[in-house]
Amino acid sequence: MAFRLAAILPLCLLAACAKSTVPAETALSQKASTLVQTDAGPVIGGVSENSAKTWLGIPYAKPPVGELRWRPTEAAEPWQMPVTALEHANWCPQLTNGLDGLFGMPKGELRGDEDCLYLDVYAPSGSSADSDLPVMFWIHGGSNIWGRAEQYDGSKLAESGQVVVVVVQYRLGPLGWFAHPALEDGIANFALLDLVQALQWTHNNIQKFGGNPDAVTLFGESAGANNVLGLLAMPKADGLYRAAIAQSGLPASAPLSLSRDGLDDRVTGAVPAARSFTNKESPKAEDLRSAPLDKIFAEYGSGLTPAVIRDGTTLPDMPLDDAVAQHQSGRGLPIIIGSNRDEAKYLLAFDPDMTKKALLLFPKAKDKAYYNALSYYMTGVWRTIGVTDFAKKLVEHDAGPIRTYRFDWDEEAKVGMSDLGQLIGAAHSMEIPFVFGHFERFLGKLDKRLFTKGNQEGRKAVSETMMSCWTEFAHNDAPGSVTGACPAWPAIEANGPRTTMIFDTPRDGGSRIETETLTISKLTTEMKADPALQNDNRACEMSQRLVQAFGLVRLEMESDLEGLCPADEL
Repeated sequence: MAFRLAAILPLCLLAACAKSTVPAETALSQKASTLVQTDAGPVIGGVSENSAKTWLGIPYAKPPVGELRWRPTEAAEPWQMPVTALEHANWCPQLTNGLDGLFGMPKGELRGDEDCLYLDVYAPSGSSADSDLPVMFWIHGGSNIWGRAEQYDGSKLAESGQVVVVVVQYRLGPLGWFAHPALEDGIANFALLDLVQALQWTHNNIQKFGGNPDAVTLFGESAGANNVLGLLAMPKADGLYRAAIAQSGLPASAPLSLSRDGLDDRVTGAVPAARSFTNKESPKAEDLRSAPLDKIFAEYGSGLTPAVIRDGTTLPDMPLDDAVAQHQSGRGLPIIIGSNRDEAKYLLAFDPDMTKKALLLFPKAKDKAYYNALSYYMTGVWRTIGVTDFAKKLVEHDAGPIRTYRFDWDEEAKVGMSDLGQLIGAAHSMEIPFVFGHFERFLGKLDKRLFTKGNQEGRKAVSETMMSCWTEFAHNDAPGSVTGACPAWPAIEANGPRTTMIFDTPRDGGSRIETETLTISKLTTEMKADPALQNDNRACEMSQRLVQAFGLVRLEMESDLEGLCPADEL
């Protein structure tokens, strides 16, 4: 499945109501107390607003440029003079999208530099090399084609939870995921190798920043969650982490043949793309590595870039859920997986077929019942595949204590005639600011419309609970086992009920444990009888959306969808 954050919330009309543009971040002031000697050389950082020690833009690998493009990641070259880690590093090359527009950037521009393999470190103000604190290693989302470390400030999470937070950048789009037969070693998942190298850097150096190298928790969202799962299936990453959290991911991976050859105009394959950007029928590795960056990305402007590829080298040639379950079988790895109650609303919120603009300005659902039905069923399939069924498989393989959650916060403000709580609700990615405790610079000028004084109290309660649960998990693998904001959170038992943690505000029942009953069979039965889907061929449209959205996931409901559409339409 494509995790296209570019399509989440193109809310520029609403953002235009904000009074000011988003201010640019300024560099940190250098603090002598943050001087650290890494295995490659000294680095010196600064202090964030909340007093957390902060190092921005530490190189963890050689720049993957020239002869190192599309090669396994190599450790950074040593240096002598201190690196001043006071500003975020170059972005990895990516095309700007609608979300960048909320920060005043034009859409569709190629930005970034191939010299981009850097990471940020945040440590509590009172930490030292003897602190031995757990480490939380964040992998950002963005469809594996977009995103950068500067979007995630780990200072509040580090300070409140007494953990060391690492935020990493990795190669994106065709530079990170490229299955071309001319390349050596049969490697296609170059981005996963970046993440392994960043984990190796963390293992070698994090104690000097106050962290425990043997207590690393992976966590990531959307495509970042998929990359977490990729690492859990990857022998090369073994021994570099102790626990994992996957937020709103799906255990999806692309077959090698699809990644090489593509699929008409929907999936861009490496082989036809390379023919075009090299102007050669059978380009060699040196032709690929010398191709201009803009020509490479021009081939991937509209088609889906396959990511997390079953290349048979870095990952086994099997579906990702099976690969994770088999590799982790019997290892007892603590894992949290979860999703948001309204994941699919990020696909629907400004789909012109689904919404209209009242007074030419305020988006609203054309048909509220149909809008909510689409969100319910698409999110339900997402939830069932990515969380409940996947958790069941992990438990059956004795992969470790498994916990699940659902994020339900939906108290966004009303703006004019737009009810953002109904239109967006607990959509994809909305849990991120709650986990980090930062509600600024999330969606640029739109932040003031989503996060207001009116919802501050409930928002703060949910955020404190999630930060407590995440950091307790990093400390002792058992969130809710100590006195704090996190409620008791039991792991799923093999023959027990499918329990899950619900994260919500006190006025909506608070954060609590519930039992899940949703299944694919129940969803398809409800779908066929739902009044909101009975008119205008809507049941058929629903089934088409499901097949399109979850095409790279093994979906065992296709037989249940028969009869909703003519055979030639599904």
